[in-house]
Amino acid sequence: MPTSSPSASPDPYFTHFDPRAEHQSYKDAQQRLEETHREKVTRVMKDWSDLEEKYQDMRLTDPKSAQSFKTRMTARFQTSVQALEEEGNAEKHQMAAMHQQRVLAHINQRKREAMTCYTQALTEQPPNPHRVEKCLQKLLRALHKDRAHALAHYRHLLSSGGSGGLEAAASERPRTLERLVDIDRAVNQSMAMLKRYPELSAKLSQLMNDYIQALRSKDDTPGSMLGMTEDAESSILDKYRIEVERKVTEKERQRIAEKQRKEQRAQEREKLREEKLRLEAKKVEEIMVKEDADKQTEKDVETTKDQFESETSARPSPTALPTVDDAAVQRAVEEVAAAVAHQEAEPRVQHVMTHDLGHESMGYSVRREVYGSSGHDGRNVYFTLGFAGIALMAAVFVGVAVSKWRSSRHPHAQGFVEVDQTIGAPGPVTPEERHVANMQINGYENPTYKYFELRVQATSLHPTRL
Repeated sequence: MPTSSPSASPDPYFTHFDPRAEHQSYKDAQQRLEETHREKVTRVMKDWSDLEEKYQDMRLTDPKSAQSFKTRMTARFQTSVQALEEEGNAEKHQMAAMHQQRVLAHINQRKREAMTCYTQALTEQPPNPHRVEKCLQKLLRALHKDRAHALAHYRHLLSSGGSGGLEAAASERPRTLERLVDIDRAVNQSMAMLKRYPELSAKLSQLMNDYIQALRSKDDTPGSMLGMTEDAESSILDKYRIEVERKVTEKERQRIAEKQRKEQRAQEREKLREEKLRLEAKKVEEIMVKEDADKQTEKDVETTKDQFESETSARPSPTALPTVDDAAVQRAVEEVAAAVAHQEAEPRVQHVMTHDLGHESMGYSVRREVYGSSGHDGRNVYFTLGFAGIALMAAVFVGVAVSKWRSSRHPHAQGFVEVDQTIGAPGPVTPEERHVANMQINGYENPTYKYFELRVQATSLHPTRL
């Protein structure tokens, strides 16, 4: 795996310097450094992907060589990533050191220019209070800029990298404290130079002391720590360290709490998953039990059916089966149909006509013989007799229908005939006789004639009563 080499051309930040835009130039250089580092990491990851594909191909053909190749590939990849991280950190430190040098150089230049202006203003004859005031304020601002930069650098070390930042700040603390003490000493010396000129000191001392306190108040320094002593500066550094440690402790506590919450949620999800699996297993078990019960029921039914069929096949056959004489049944049906068809009576006059048409119902008797203990053979006999009875009834209905159809075509078969009253009459027919004849045609029966007809029928049925 190829390792990334540093760029041949250095970053423009290292070759160009503009004191008025140093801070913005430093920010732009940091951004370019991050982009360059990201591109290097991307190239390394691409190389890793290519080697991973090669490993997958080798594993299909030669697994042993593929495993050895993967071991070497992983070691080289870890080495490359570590080298990139070290290279990036080194470039960051180099850039930060360059920035510190340039800032300090610019601050020192401002301090020198302000000190020169202040010295020249004090040595003028006669001294100009206004010019002395302006030059002293310029010097105090330069010294405050140096102090503010030292504190900002220390706080940056504290807040960068957690515990690692605390260690870096702890190692930087002595140099920062010494720098702050030197700045306080320079401020005190500047005020001491003013006291050499009583007239100027009387006019400007209190004003300059207030100006110094106003500058220091911009650093969020408590009032009790505004004194320009080593103890006061040490207390300020300790205050910043305690604040950062408190923040780090709070972040660690939040991290632990968040980790515990995640673990708790993971446990709850695991419990829910186990409960779901338990319910699903219980449901599956119930389904399996039900299926087993259904299978057992089907098996019992099949067993019972097989046992019944085996018992049925093992029974002895009956010695004789009941038979039905089909020819006799056919003859009986034909006789009934013939009797119905020949029921047409000779036309008779109204006084001898009768409507008593009757058929003697035919009686049937079935003798059931019992053969053995099974009813299977008996049911066959019942089915045969039932079918014969249905056929007989159908024949009777057909005969009746044919008789009615013939009667409808021959009116004289309905029990009356039209009598011509003019035949054999001694004289003309009267209207009354014609009316009686019409009534007879329409079905009128004379009660007297009906009585004699019944007497004749009774005599023919029971001659012994005469």
